[in-house]
Amino acid sequence: MAGIPVLAAVSAPSSLAVDLAAETGMTLVGFLRGESMNVYAGQERLVLEGAEV
Repeated sequence: MAGIPVLAAVSAPSSLAVDLAAETGMTLVGFLRGESMNVYAGQERLVLEGAEV
């Protein structure tokens, strides 16, 4: 609804947030610190550095 395709946070998302992100096609990232993160939804939208496209 807000047109925000990616949401990132430094802590864990709730299960409701994960479900909503998956249903709406958002990318949801938690525990984002430095170069590490956990992707809970929308991982198909991310490209790893050095990965062949």
